Amino acid sequence: MPTTFFLGYDTDEDGEIVINEEQAEVVRRIFREYLEGKGCPSIAKGLMRDGIKTGKGNKTWTGDSVYKILRQEKYQGHCLAQKTVTIDFLSHKRVRNNDIQPQYFVKNTHPAIISEETFEAVQQEMKRRRLMMKDPDEKYRQHFSSVSPFSNQFYCGECGRPAIRRRMTSSRKGEKYYISAWQCRVTAGRDPDYTDCKTSYVHETDLENAFMKIMREMKEHPDEVIEEAKQVITKASLSPSEQQRLGELNTQIEAVADRISDLAAKGSTTNDAIYDATLRHLIYEQEILQQERDSLEDNMQEQLYLEKQLQSLIDILETTEKLKDFDVKLFKSTIERGIIYKERMVEFQFKCGVKRTICARERKTPKKKKA
Repeated sequence: MPTTFFLGYDTDEDGEIVINEEQAEVVRRIFREYLEGKGCPSIAKGLMRDGIKTGKGNKTWTGDSVYKILRQEKYQGHCLAQKTVTIDFLSHKRVRNNDIQPQYFVKNTHPAIISEETFEAVQQEMKRRRLMMKDPDEKYRQHFSSVSPFSNQFYCGECGRPAIRRRMTSSRKGEKYYISAWQCRVTAGRDPDYTDCKTSYVHETDLENAFMKIMREMKEHPDEVIEEAKQVITKASLSPSEQQRLGELNTQIEAVADRISDLAAKGSTTNDAIYDATLRHLIYEQEILQQERDSLEDNMQEQLYLEKQLQSLIDILETTEKLKDFDVKLFKSTIERGIIYKERMVEFQFKCGVKRTICARERKTPKKKKA
């Protein structure tokens, strides 16, 4: 693995790959900030603001360069071999390997900077952001934004499309002032393809107050939260037979991976036709096993994710004394998404699987006049 411009790694005098700790901290920062809710362009701006250089020594970072680091499997100590291939041995021209030659995954080829859990969490977060930016018809309707804590978080409960932030004008005692509100993009007239939705807008401050009210209620009744979350976790858990099958698959995949590694090491001394045929067969066998394992692991990861989020929520409820003013970090760390319904009813879906519905603008009952 070349390390000349590879952020986080160097090659020592013996030709071994070693971690460059100063650069590795930059890599860890990028992964950490992404999981904290920042977008790639926002992370890039922060790196430039702090004067941090890229792997090539440049001072300019882009969202794309940050994205490539987040997608780089080598940071977890593994290597996907033959991502590019040589198509002309005279000119040594290399191109991206789009099913030209078989690719294979080799584990633990060098020291890891990022744990497998962190790397996988980032890939899942990328998937989550892609999915939440789609409409029910599977078309992209928005871009990821971290300008507001509510950006990309709220959706319409009637048509399923994203809610957008609107700057609205109101007046009090003859003086105009601006307020921020969230409304279905269809109702707001921002989607010419769809018009049949009349969901009400909700003031941003009302969303903030509704969230904090739910948090205070959860703090008063934590047992209800735990019981509801455990029911969700139980549904996502693997059965004993599924757990046994997962263990069998891991053993089989490891055995196939060892055979691929051994074959790759002997590649230069083996007949090319036999080598390619054997390698393709092993990779096909590995893919079939991995597909079954991935399905089971997705369920297991969902269970672990829910358990982790539940424990995080419990810790917050136990350690936070005051839950009065809206807390951005608290919202981002606990809420998966929000659904805005008619009559300003809002459902907050917590990352631990718990759901709470509340009226985001409770109107005061007018006092009866005395007779």
